[in-house]
Amino acid sequence: MIFWIKLAFKNIFRNKQRTFLTLLPIIFGVTLLIVMFSLLDGLNRDSIDNLINYESATLKIVSKNFSIYDKKIDINRVGFLVPDEITEFLKNSKMVESFTPEIIFTGNLSDGINRLPVIVKGIDFSSFKKTFKTLEKTYPKIDDFENGEILIGNDVLKYLEINYDSTFIIQSRTSGGTFDAFDVKLLGVISTGNPNIDRATTYVDIDQARNFLHIGRKVSNISIKLKKETSLYDFMKSFEKVLSKYPDLKLVTWEDFAVEIKAIDSAKRYSSSILIFVFLLIGGVGIANTILLSIYERYKEIGTMRAMGAPNNVILKMFLFEGATIGFLGSFIGMVLGGLISLYLYKIGLDFSSVIKDIDIGYPIKNIFRGSFDIISILKSGLFGTFVGIIASFYPARRAIKENIIRILK
Repeated sequence: MIFWIKLAFKNIFRNKQRTFLTLLPIIFGVTLLIVMFSLLDGLNRDSIDNLINYESATLKIVSKNFSIYDKKIDINRVGFLVPDEITEFLKNSKMVESFTPEIIFTGNLSDGINRLPVIVKGIDFSSFKKTFKTLEKTYPKIDDFENGEILIGNDVLKYLEINYDSTFIIQSRTSGGTFDAFDVKLLGVISTGNPNIDRATTYVDIDQARNFLHIGRKVSNISIKLKKETSLYDFMKSFEKVLSKYPDLKLVTWEDFAVEIKAIDSAKRYSSSILIFVFLLIGGVGIANTILLSIYERYKEIGTMRAMGAPNNVILKMFLFEGATIGFLGSFIGMVLGGLISLYLYKIGLDFSSVIKDIDIGYPIKNIFRGSFDIISILKSGLFGTFVGIIASFYPARRAIKENIIRILK
């Protein structure tokens, strides 16, 4: 057994240049496989974090008329009064970390010259700060939020090109159907890295939003943040008894909001997998070609071994071992390179803000793309490359043991 392993190693490095060229597609394919899935996993993770921390919270109580695909945000259709029983349940639940009411409507933000369509969110400062991380991303830092003040996304500020302490006009249709406007003073700018927030969202005091829309105590939703150790489905099960009393209300979770993100992620994984498969297929063809050339060069050597009584399975194992070794070497180098790149992506990330700008890539991320670093995934990628080497060398190895010994030795 030791003899044929040594012989296989010797044969691999008999033609170093050819072996090196055979390794390149495997190295590139495995590296690309690791980096691509690291980046996709990181994008998916950060997208969900941004979604929960800045948009959806863990889940929301909404009207039965609410749809995540409806962009009109008609307060008359989706607005509702919060039952006292639900408020008490949320206050007393050991699974709820915080909750906050929101009033959401569309409008136009004007500096007197320019006008920009925006989403206006009426928020309660104290409870909103506990439920979302949005207010942690404001500059300058704010300690309070009063009637007549506004927070805007940093991209909105760039578009309007105004200074701090400027006064804005928000124009929108009230619940009665008439157009109206109110003045607000710029208190701070929000930069979350989530394009849905930074590019088109503004925040005003919830009482000012209610007074402007003439909706009394109605809200658009109640956003709920659960404690980290709490299962989403355990909470939904415990809340079901209370919610069933109010058929006009329902729960939507962050998973409902993430449907599009997951669909985009799945599509990109599929297309990336095809690309990587092509590179590894090229690598497999290269290994098969290398083993086949090696067999042609060593016909007499193989024939001599068989004439001296070497079993076919030993010769088969020798060539399979050569293919597996080439696959393993390429995979190992690819694992090292891919692992180092993944570690860089995980720790530092890539800044695409100057490239993406206002382009919608489908993920709620607009600047720093970070990857994931998963040792198990790296090892699996390496094993896959080795497996390609074994499969690719099987046909040439079978051909070697089927050749006629007499014809080979002539």
